[in-house]
Amino acid sequence: MEKRVVLVTGSSRGIGRVIVLEFAKKGYDVVINYNSSKELALSLKEEVESLGVKAMAIKCDISHE
Repeated sequence: MEKRVVLVTGSSRGIGRVIVLEFAKKGYDVVINYNSSKELALSLKEEVESLGVKAMAIKCDISHE
């Protein structure tokens, strides 16, 4: 089976958080992008990993190259 990975920007809270959780429930490994909500991102990472998939939280302001 091919491994699927998804990157969701602005994903530490709100709709991005919900999207991350839905992908994780479907077996995707996820990359959680956050700009200022480190604690929320790390909490989400733990929640995702409890579903049995891999997760990574990365701080990045995507509005700057």
